[in-house]
Amino acid sequence: MSNNDKEYESEENNKDLDFVTSPSLQKSIKKAKSKQTIKILIISLLSTCILFFGVFSTGQYLLQKRLVNDDQSLFNQINGANVYTVSEMHVYGFLNLSAVKHITVNKTIGDREIVWNKKEVEIPFIGKKTVIDNERFTERTNFSERLNREVQYNSFNGEREVSFYYPQQKYDYYPNELEIATQLDDNTLAEVALSFDKNYTLKEIQNLMGLENINWVWVKTIKEDKLGNVKSDSNSRIVDGPSADGFQVRGDDLNSAAKTFISNIELLSKEGKYQTTVKKLAEGINPNSFPEVDDLRISGVIVSGTPNELEKFQDLEIIQASTIGATIDLY
Repeated sequence: MSNNDKEYESEENNKDLDFVTSPSLQKSIKKAKSKQTIKILIISLLSTCILFFGVFSTGQYLLQKRLVNDDQSLFNQINGANVYTVSEMHVYGFLNLSAVKHITVNKTIGDREIVWNKKEVEIPFIGKKTVIDNERFTERTNFSERLNREVQYNSFNGEREVSFYYPQQKYDYYPNELEIATQLDDNTLAEVALSFDKNYTLKEIQNLMGLENINWVWVKTIKEDKLGNVKSDSNSRIVDGPSADGFQVRGDDLNSAAKTFISNIELLSKEGKYQTTVKKLAEGINPNSFPEVDDLRISGVIVSGTPNELEKFQDLEIIQASTIGATIDLY
């Protein structure tokens, strides 16, 4: 066989073996590629959905946990004179991964309640909380010629904030605004902060004052050595109402309110952003062990009512100073 014949036969054999370029095979390859592409798209879509669902579910869980475990409301129960949170409404944002908390704070005066502040806080499922609006955030402080002292005003409603005077300190001037409150129009309800001449036990307060018209109790939560660092004639130790520690009194059950106060301190001292602050507060009550109700020492109270109802406190020798706070019409 000649060389040309061999080359021709080799080419024919190669043609028989060149099945890669055949139309049927190319069609099969394209079909396989399409199936693979669809398969990849489906897997990617499912993975994305699973990932999105995981993030969504985790975000909602974390948000609900933050809303439920928000210790701001609990801290407000032990800090802030005669004010308390009455309602918290949540408005959820996109995909329920954030919420705006609408908070309403009230104050009790006599047998009535008035709105003391409204605040809006944006809470994402992760990250920093943001105060959107705080009506009482910008306090006004002016010197009152009538009262002869610096007076702090609530910017939400323009009412006066009460102030307290430490019994351990000596001040240049002790206001006696209880007298002013008793001379107001009979159709007026007023709150008055009474600062005592020394710290008293709960039992002593009940025996000396009774329980009627007491709305809030100012508890000594600062160590003696902290007060000792302040000059005796300094007025810088006047405590404004929003900074005072204590508890609300409902009805005439002072001991029950005190137990709740201790319980709240215990909860807040375990964890949260107020943990350090509350631990110091607890040490101020009892520096040697975690405080109990019997360890509480009362530095003052807030009383409220009509001028006639407030008159009974005028002759109490334990009152060292008194400041008038909010006043409203009885009817």
